[in-house]
Amino acid sequence: MLPASAVLQAAAKEFWNNKEPAAWSNEERQLLLTDSPWAQEGFVRMEPAKKRDTPVGYGRNGKLGGDMPDTRPGSAPGGVHSVPIGEEVPPVPSTETGRRIEFHVLARWETAKPVRLAGGPDVPELTAQNYVIRLRGLPLMPPPKRQPGEEAIDPNDGLLQAIQAGSRLERKDKSPIACAHLFKGTGESSTEVLLFFPRGKNPITVSDKTVTLESRFASFHLSMKFSLKDMLYKGELAL
Repeated sequence: MLPASAVLQAAAKEFWNNKEPAAWSNEERQLLLTDSPWAQEGFVRMEPAKKRDTPVGYGRNGKLGGDMPDTRPGSAPGGVHSVPIGEEVPPVPSTETGRRIEFHVLARWETAKPVRLAGGPDVPELTAQNYVIRLRGLPLMPPPKRQPGEEAIDPNDGLLQAIQAGSRLERKDKSPIACAHLFKGTGESSTEVLLFFPRGKNPITVSDKTVTLESRFASFHLSMKFSLKDMLYKGELAL
């Protein structure tokens, strides 16, 4: 048996199924847009560079595989010695420079009916044939200030192309759905993008159980998993 408070919290959390949209409060609408099965928080993380294959042993410069280790133990102060046969190779020095770089991101399914009913912003056309996910908080540069008559140049062009090329929706035992279009926000929404994924002939169903948004661009990686059984509105999957 669940405590009464837990039952009440669970009921309040799914107000979209228990109340008509006209009865939703402003707080409930905001909750649906920022913290619900259709709107989840995650992190875009900068991945460390992959380690290259290098020979075992440390060089005279202190780096792994830089040059041949000194074969004369004690021949020079501070010299790097070879590893005697049969003994364990010393551990690789840590390359951690501190806390890893990450950006707080909100991912929201803009085409989901509850999001639209809660007052989500209008999205461009093509939505009927696509799942549209908004990403807010990406590591994008703000637009530069322009002098009158200067041509508008977006410093994020290359990165935006990489985001589109590296984003997809993944399901177990099914082909991924690649991002077909990308729209970038302007003004105060300049760090937001809309990702368009074609629904196609094999759309997402509740039987898929989960769908994962994977996005790799430059040295960044975003991975967010959505539980489909929680994304039901009035008994139907709402994406």
